[in-house]
Amino acid sequence: MKAHIVFAHPNLQSYNGQLRNTAIQTLEAFGWSVSVSDLYQMKFKASADEDDFTSLYNVDFFDLQVEQQAATQRQTYSADITREHKLLSEADLIIFQFPLWWYSMPGLLKGYVDRVFSMGWAYGGGQALAGKRILVSMTTGAPDFAWTPEKRGTIYDIFKHLFVGTFGLCGMENLEPFIVYGAKRHSEMDKNTIFENYKKRLTEIVEK
Repeated sequence: MKAHIVFAHPNLQSYNGQLRNTAIQTLEAFGWSVSVSDLYQMKFKASADEDDFTSLYNVDFFDLQVEQQAATQRQTYSADITREHKLLSEADLIIFQFPLWWYSMPGLLKGYVDRVFSMGWAYGGGQALAGKRILVSMTTGAPDFAWTPEKRGTIYDIFKHLFVGTFGLCGMENLEPFIVYGAKRHSEMDKNTIFENYKKRLTEIVEK
């Protein structure tokens, strides 16, 4: 079995980096192979533009969706997108690991979705990721009691665009997300408890 982790944090030593490492170690202990896209370390390009293609279908008027559909048929994606398509298509489990920034994911991860979850390949005529299990693992600075419909809204509310508008549209299986609330306030003991809980969550996924 294979897992692919899309990691979006500029610091590998961060809380998110430690969760990333926990996932790798846990899954490999079960005999899984794990690949990782460390977006910041890779300096992954966030902007979706003409450079996403080795040649353009319409050189006179750039339309991203038209070009993505054409590139799927003509195999004219840039090397970095082709690499990510291969890693995602080979994975049985995909993990998005990131911190909550301004009620959303980091811009670099949004750019990853724009470029890699491309029309004609992931949706809109092709569903290369259909049926694949997707796990969101994320940290947020606010405690859990702050995330209620009456206050900030729930994590599910603010990430409807991701769970429904992206993963759902692509036919993926949304797993219950692993959310670390109040991350900035955690002691080392708190973190160790979280890591153990994450191991248990991943074990449940593997054994299902």
